[in-house]
Amino acid sequence: MDAIIRKACISDFLTISELDKRAWRDNRNSDFIPDGEHVWRLWVEYSTVFVAEICEKIVGASLLFKANDCSLYLFHKIFIDKNHRDQKIGSMFFKKITDFLDKEKADCLLTTDPVNARMIHLCEKYGFNEKQLIKGYYRQDEDRLVIRRMHK
Repeated sequence: MDAIIRKACISDFLTISELDKRAWRDNRNSDFIPDGEHVWRLWVEYSTVFVAEICEKIVGASLLFKANDCSLYLFHKIFIDKNHRDQKIGSMFFKKITDFLDKEKADCLLTTDPVNARMIHLCEKYGFNEKQLIKGYYRQDEDRLVIRRMHK
């Protein structure tokens, strides 16, 4: 089944929050990653949240929101249900996100685990080319790769 990517509706926030909790379980720092229902409710209404659906079931989500610098979006999250990975849904999200950023004429910044080769590959494929490794970004032993895409 092919996934579709659409803008999230307010009625999606509980499903997204639950998927967020499940999607990060196998991550190296999974205790610190999922966000709660309260913030997902706000993000869906006031930020840019896209969801992936297969057969009308949400199987992934991504989140962008504006930084204080209005020409910059922060790409905070992207996650896909474990049973639906390796189906090019990540690429579909990145296409939707970069089309959105181009329409907005905005730069975008994200952080990722420096060992997350799949995310780094997607970033490079979609023009996120400026990279900076910051040691101890969150905690002494939790480094992050900060990646930026400049508007064309």
